[in-house]
Amino acid sequence: MKAIRIHFTDNGDELRTEEVPQPEPTADEVLIKTQAIGVNRADLGRRRTVSEGQQEPPRIPGLDVAGVVETVGANVTNCRPGDQVMALVRGAYAEYSVANSVLTFRPPEGMSTTDAASLPCVFFTAWYAFQMAGLKPGDTALIHSAGSGVGMAGIQIAKALGVRVLTSAGTDERVERGRQLGAEAGVNYSRGDVTEALLRLTDDRGVDMVLDTVGGAIFDATLSALAPGGRVVTVGGHSGERSQYEDQRLASKQQWVRSMGVFNEAQEDADQSGWAQMKAWFETGMLRTIVQEVFPWTMAGEVQELLASRGVFGKVVMEVR
Repeated sequence: MKAIRIHFTDNGDELRTEEVPQPEPTADEVLIKTQAIGVNRADLGRRRTVSEGQQEPPRIPGLDVAGVVETVGANVTNCRPGDQVMALVRGAYAEYSVANSVLTFRPPEGMSTTDAASLPCVFFTAWYAFQMAGLKPGDTALIHSAGSGVGMAGIQIAKALGVRVLTSAGTDERVERGRQLGAEAGVNYSRGDVTEALLRLTDDRGVDMVLDTVGGAIFDATLSALAPGGRVVTVGGHSGERSQYEDQRLASKQQWVRSMGVFNEAQEDADQSGWAQMKAWFETGMLRTIVQEVFPWTMAGEVQELLASRGVFGKVVMEVR
């Protein structure tokens, strides 16, 4: 099969399309013939997996796929060959990929394959972050980076949960689009004092929960605007490392900061109860995805550059043609 792999060279890294062996599903896995690939910021990561000085092996990036089930393992009962599915995978930039059956889902009724490919990583990240934080009706949640995939998903899910939603973004236009998705108000973090603005929006009480995909200085501003009992869930951090914080000091106010990984959280939801709720919300129109543009997967390099430039609101998707 054809796959796009990251190759690491002395002059940096590059994406190459090449022939690789087709994966075989284990007893608990599903083999999916890829039709569309959701592109995420995690795809841009070039983290080393071997010791310095050793050659980094090429690898297939990508976390989101939508397509048709080709074959299933002996223990799989939630889908069968020919079913249209979407999934969280490791190595989505390929004509075929394997997914754990727990991480393989039926798309909402009537949804296009390209829209379905945009869902898993960002909507599940937001959902399980809120579950980790025990978000409940009446809370005030701050969803950073309204224009990111997780921000776009998180604003809508939090609103559906009956939460007061605040958001942030780097431009007034993106803040306004976040408001259109359901946020009550937003903060442009490229100017002004973020902490001061958040405290003003909460009558000096602070926010109950933060979904932080940004990191850097925004993380510090977030901690200073956290209400007693406030919770921060961190995912990624494209604006830089988060500063050190004192757990004991946070605990004195019953506050905490925790990081989460979507694969671990989704696999623990063995009966897919989180997706059952979100799927119903999609089918009633309470949730929607935003796919800014669809590209052929032969343009993977250009698509990643577009995402890295922050020229995307929501998601971009690649079709495998």
